Amino acid sequence: MRADVNQDYISVYKRQLSQQLYKEFCSEYAFPRAVSRSLSELFSGYIDLYFGTQRGEGQIIFHGIGKEVPPGVKVEEMYLKPVRLTLYDPHDCVCQDQRRLLKRRIVRLCGEAFAQGVLLTQADLSMLLGQSLRTIMRYIRELESEGETVPTRGKWKDIGPGVSHKKRIVELYVKGDEYTDIGRKTKHSSEAIMRYIKDFARVLVLQEAGYSRDEIRVVSGLSEKVLGEYLAKSSTSNRRESYGG
Repeated sequence: MRADVNQDYISVYKRQLSQQLYKEFCSEYAFPRAVSRSLSELFSGYIDLYFGTQRGEGQIIFHGIGKEVPPGVKVEEMYLKPVRLTLYDPHDCVCQDQRRLLKRRIVRLCGEAFAQGVLLTQADLSMLLGQSLRTIMRYIRELESEGETVPTRGKWKDIGPGVSHKKRIVELYVKGDEYTDIGRKTKHSSEAIMRYIKDFARVLVLQEAGYSRDEIRVVSGLSEKVLGEYLAKSSTSNRRESYGG
């Protein structure tokens, strides 16, 4: 058993299949502990190999909104897709406090859904994790301030307040991150990153050419919100350059 398991969660951790197999080999077959551990890991590996595509321990099937669904679509007209989400993972037992555990689950659920073509909403996370919307929103803000990307529908589609993924990509680009690093941190394709950077560069050029805000919005075709984020970032970038930073 892992030495870093939180003592409060040991009873939960021991209920996973590999631990049950280990206990069975030790008590019923009197195998040495090292042999029992090896056999339980071997059996668990085979189970994952042959049945890994099925719903696993601690997983549920949840119908979420497909990534391709644009903002403004009515709920009854949205494309929904079933995804497997891991509500409980044995590694959760390593967390030493509830805040860290909840953050871990938010990141995992959003990441799993995104990898399967779905964007969870904050309301989805609220129901799945049994937390209030306010709590979910606060934890997502904290995760983002820590540099973590949490792909929820509202943030990915720029619905509602908050830092959009476009602004995050531009921020990393201005800091000097390579495209590969930006892709890893934001979970966006190189093509999407390049498109956002080109939009940002276009705004810079138009601003330096003396175009007004309204003129830039018309020429660039960007929304007022995105344009505002790009202009704010361009101002920050210019201030840093003027100070030699």
